[in-house]
Amino acid sequence: MKKVASLCLALLFTLGFFFVHPNKVRADSNFSISLQSTYSVVTSGNTFVEQKFELTNNTPTYYAKDYAVEFGSSKLKNVRVSDTQGAIPANIVTTDSKTSVGITFRDQIVGEGKSRVFTITFENPDSAQVSGNVLEVDIPKLSQAADYVKYTVFIKTPLQYGKPVRVTPSDYSTSEDDKDLILQFSNLGEQSISLLFGDKQVFDFTVINNVENPTSNLGVIQLALPPDTARQKVNYISLDPPPKEMSRDGDGNWIATYEVAAQKNLNVSLTGKVMISLDNKQLLDLPEPNSQLTQPQPYWESSSSQISQLAKTLNTPRLIYDYVVQHLSYNYQREENATTSRLGAVGVLANPSDAVCQEFTDLFIALARANQIPARRAVGYAYTANSRLRPLGFVRDTLHTWPEYFDQEKKEWIPVDPTWGDTTGGINYFDQFDFNHIVFSINGASSSLPYAAGSYRKERQISNNVEVKFGNDMDLPKPSFNFELVRKSIWQSVLNPQYTLRITNNTGVAWYNIPIQLLSDNPAVQVRSSVAVVDYLLPYQTREVFITAVTPQKWRAYPFRLTVLVDSLSSTYDLNTSLSFQGALAPNVIAIGLVGGVVIAAALSWSVLVSRRSRYRALRRKSERSQK
Repeated sequence: MKKVASLCLALLFTLGFFFVHPNKVRADSNFSISLQSTYSVVTSGNTFVEQKFELTNNTPTYYAKDYAVEFGSSKLKNVRVSDTQGAIPANIVTTDSKTSVGITFRDQIVGEGKSRVFTITFENPDSAQVSGNVLEVDIPKLSQAADYVKYTVFIKTPLQYGKPVRVTPSDYSTSEDDKDLILQFSNLGEQSISLLFGDKQVFDFTVINNVENPTSNLGVIQLALPPDTARQKVNYISLDPPPKEMSRDGDGNWIATYEVAAQKNLNVSLTGKVMISLDNKQLLDLPEPNSQLTQPQPYWESSSSQISQLAKTLNTPRLIYDYVVQHLSYNYQREENATTSRLGAVGVLANPSDAVCQEFTDLFIALARANQIPARRAVGYAYTANSRLRPLGFVRDTLHTWPEYFDQEKKEWIPVDPTWGDTTGGINYFDQFDFNHIVFSINGASSSLPYAAGSYRKERQISNNVEVKFGNDMDLPKPSFNFELVRKSIWQSVLNPQYTLRITNNTGVAWYNIPIQLLSDNPAVQVRSSVAVVDYLLPYQTREVFITAVTPQKWRAYPFRLTVLVDSLSSTYDLNTSLSFQGALAPNVIAIGLVGGVVIAAALSWSVLVSRRSRYRALRRKSERSQK
């Protein structure tokens, strides 16, 4: 007696492909399933996908009549089903987020060990994308991988892209044909696949901050501007108006200070370029994290009993990442309605299906800090070609958040993105990051501050404050500095003349580890600098270096020419160590002498006056006693 089985198979591919559904139907134990997937990427990034299934009977009495496959994308094109006899009619249903393919086989294959082979082909614009200088290929993990006795993936990419710079997982083989590089993956289990081609990505950006001062007093505002990080290098093309001061805080943020007149508005416009790389190429001498970056903060309630209990078993960054991805679900409704009130780590544990990117980030940071792992929040822009798979969902513009943790062995900050790990259905954003994340600000000492560039906007403003597009290669300018040398007052340098050297960066890029060399043409004058190397000089920033001239005789005048060498630039100054009325110090000495003379004269006059009054009072008391 023959028995009929209708099978339903839920696949999980992402980037337009396959999402985990709560009611997955497992494959029937009467059958064994093998799958060979081939992804052929063309130059434009479009991908032709072939899913070849082999369905083998495990019993002599059951055979498959129907089959259903569900793909987590609504963008599939030209979906076709075929077997060795030709095309098979299929019922294809597309909804907002998925495509279902229902198949009814026209014949019967009966007998233990007998197999049916059929193929589903389609085009998918989301499996790969060409973004500026980069090709990215992402194949999500297979849902219910344990149901497959064999699962093999072939990925073909045009030879013009060369070899990938990053591949996850690392167990694969390669071959070539006349036009493609072919990567083969076997025994994947529940692993996703990610390939990156290219060594950098360049973006052009414009960021506008609309600052208001409604008070009747002069206001001071500090704006965080996109900084250099270990993985990104920025070049400011224009910053209008220029800031009163540029500085760097302990988290590495670049802070521009502005003064805003009473009851006035100020629009700060920044245009620039940013280059993203995968490796730590920047020579940033930021200090290692201190204990402050393991402490609880609002939204990072690492000391709460609930977080502390969870952290006992989630005691590594990887375990924390996996838990956050698996436990939270992205709420697209919150993003669409712009209801982004921040829940925090404890709040999202109570509402795990109500998360957007900031909740994924907050929970990761709180669990990391509960384990004394330094963690912080990055806020910025993230390029996405499919907002369903890679949502932003923080503010109306394009701001996105993701966590970073400090790796004690590598001595570096590691960015991860559990939000996209969830929304892409399992793409690995822990072991391999991408070229799409641009840091605008870093929250470490505070869970909210500083606000990211573009966060300051006018009330009821509709237009965006952030615009980002792919750019061409980024050529850095040559160093250009202004120098100003100022002698300190005589009271500050009475024994050895002291000077303040002000160095101003005229360029829109930051310079690091800048050597300073001082040369005196007079052998009797030795010049010393407070530092031998300026650790950093931000765009348009002024830093001060203190210089001391040491002479063998402190009160003798020594003329000398000072040459200051800063990196490849130099400046010379004709100076004199004299404390006499000669040279540039004469006005100071005259002024000091005049002031001193006036003070001495006043003191003498007061002394005489006091003495006379005392003598007068003594005589008066003597006269009064004699009259009595």
